[in-house]
Amino acid sequence: MQSEKALILGLVVVMLSVGLLIGAVFLTYTPPTPSGENGGTPTTPNAIEKDTDLIDLALEVPNWNVLMSDDSLLSLSSLEGKFVIVDLMATWCSSCDFQNSNLETIYGDFDGDSLEIISLSVDVSETASMLANYMNTKGLPWPHGLDTNSVFTNYFSVSSIPTIVIIDDAGYFRMVHTGVWETDSLTATLALMMP
Repeated sequence: MQSEKALILGLVVVMLSVGLLIGAVFLTYTPPTPSGENGGTPTTPNAIEKDTDLIDLALEVPNWNVLMSDDSLLSLSSLEGKFVIVDLMATWCSSCDFQNSNLETIYGDFDGDSLEIISLSVDVSETASMLANYMNTKGLPWPHGLDTNSVFTNYFSVSSIPTIVIIDDAGYFRMVHTGVWETDSLTATLALMMP
């Protein structure tokens, strides 16, 4: 009986040790980032650096469709020709309320023909009707929807909100910013990018 307990205890210790070793390998492993020919610029989403112009990465926006608060589907390709601010948020996020205030200023300052703002909830438990209620309660004039299938969340490895993604008028990702983006800084960034 004692030898059976010792054998079981030994097996448990070996399994835990192997599990910890495998876990340590995964925690310390950083996959290589592919680069272009001759050691050029990385061209995968994993290579995206926050708050830098992404134009050199030439990351064309996939033709994602997102569910909007009015139950319509918005195709990102339909926005080509405009700069687009995609505000990744959630209705319960207090920092997102601060971001809303900044986006309201931007919305009023820029021509709607050249700049579009879209807020998308990254919370998979939220619904289109919840976003419609949020938008109406807060009096926000730009469209709101859901990050359908977490396309933005996964592509940019979003770990906190608000996160802003800027898409240029040619349909390329240009900038990613995590945290509240103050109006003056966001306006200056847009002014540098927009014609």
